[in-house]
Amino acid sequence: MAQISSYPIVDPQLGDKVLGSNTVDSLGAPVQGNPTVQYTLSSVKATVDQQFIQQLTSSSNNNPNASIVSEQEVGGPNTAYDIKFGAADATSPNVTIDLNGKVTFLTKGTYYITQEYYLSAAAGNTLFFLFRTYQDSLSQVGETHVEKFVVQSSVDRKKIVIKQMVNVTSGTYYVFQMLRDSGGSSTAGKLVQILNNNSWTTTANAQLTISKLI
Repeated sequence: MAQISSYPIVDPQLGDKVLGSNTVDSLGAPVQGNPTVQYTLSSVKATVDQQFIQQLTSSSNNNPNASIVSEQEVGGPNTAYDIKFGAADATSPNVTIDLNGKVTFLTKGTYYITQEYYLSAAAGNTLFFLFRTYQDSLSQVGETHVEKFVVQSSVDRKKIVIKQMVNVTSGTYYVFQMLRDSGGSSTAGKLVQILNNNSWTTTANAQLTISKLI
């Protein structure tokens, strides 16, 4: 077999093909043996051209429940709480959210998820909060996010940003949970809305943004 460098050089066309190793299938599962396969340049281009397109953003400021708009507090120590965001939203063909913060993925693919929260308590408290993404009421997705916060003043706020890239292979749903660990102050800690000066809009205690690689 001749060396590759000895073959002629031509301008590629989208219908031309290249060789590659198939390591995962269309569902993201490993392929045994990593067989050699052909890819058309048009399919390679389509894959490379993908971008993350926002599918939904949901803010607790838009929740119909006024108490959720103001704050969200865990009922007791070591008890998981499902974080609430805005009103139900089913406008995207790929992902929806209901009033209780349950996110349902309608199509498989790669998604980028950003969670934003503001944590606070009365002065003198030490907060120890855990956050996680929970799938289908069965298993955790990714690592537990840990936040420790020593509150010096009642107006102190700690911004929490959690970013995840997930590969959804079938119809599934997520809820986003927080837990007040008993290692912190016994009765303290909640997500709070921030009332800004100069007539600027308020900052939500919880906001969720989901984009899909398309």
